[in-house]
Amino acid sequence: MTSLEQIVTRSPAKRIAEIPVPVLDALGSGLIPTKNLVEWLAVDRQRLLETISQQLGFEKAYQDCDIWTEELIQLSALKHSMAVGKFLSQVCKVGDELWKKLASHESDVVREWSAIMIGLDEQLSFAKKLAWIKPLADDAHSGLREIAWLALRPDVAGDPEGSIRRLVPWTGSRNERLRRFASEITRPRGVWTNHIAALKANPELGLPILEPLCSDDSKYVRDSVGNWLNDASKSQPNWVRSVTETWLEISPTKNTASIVKRALRTIG
Repeated sequence: MTSLEQIVTRSPAKRIAEIPVPVLDALGSGLIPTKNLVEWLAVDRQRLLETISQQLGFEKAYQDCDIWTEELIQLSALKHSMAVGKFLSQVCKVGDELWKKLASHESDVVREWSAIMIGLDEQLSFAKKLAWIKPLADDAHSGLREIAWLALRPDVAGDPEGSIRRLVPWTGSRNERLRRFASEITRPRGVWTNHIAALKANPELGLPILEPLCSDDSKYVRDSVGNWLNDASKSQPNWVRSVTETWLEISPTKNTASIVKRALRTIG
């Protein structure tokens, strides 16, 4: 029999079919966080939500809901989590005791549900959403950090200039995860998310975020900034060339050069 200690110290599988049954059981029971994207995709969110509802005392609300439709079951893991976040928004509110238990749960998937709830809460201003999302944006789990910015991405799309003003202070954080959040959430194209038309057409709107990070010490941040500019190069290549040339002149460092190389990889 596989012990929980052995499961916790496991090496993650490279394919879903290779994930041991005890690991799948532990993931579906919320006992452990995922270790890679393969495990994250394999989590049985239906089972996990049922288990969490029993543990945290909202079993009746779960039993009364009709969340797991045939249509939803056929969709992606991210769509599942978005649907669960929407359901949980009807069960509790951001900041209350149940939400705090979700936000601090051992399972990264449960914590991501709490992040999604922040993004869905129409009563919260973007500034308040940033305050609530901050600990999740700084979570030790890299996958959860991705969900954190994805959760607030619609706010940025709805008001790019206002959102960027609120995010600028994050670029001065000592925490690389928060600096990277400010860049990643504002990418014109992004990953697993809708494009932001205003930033594709007018990428200069993002300069208040990008310029403080043009020679960042962290590769985690530099890669995001390079990807941001690479996104922009697909619609505004001349602007990206101009910006990167300026950066190399005013900041002739290895860090800036690495950003520029990544930024220009599509247009050369």
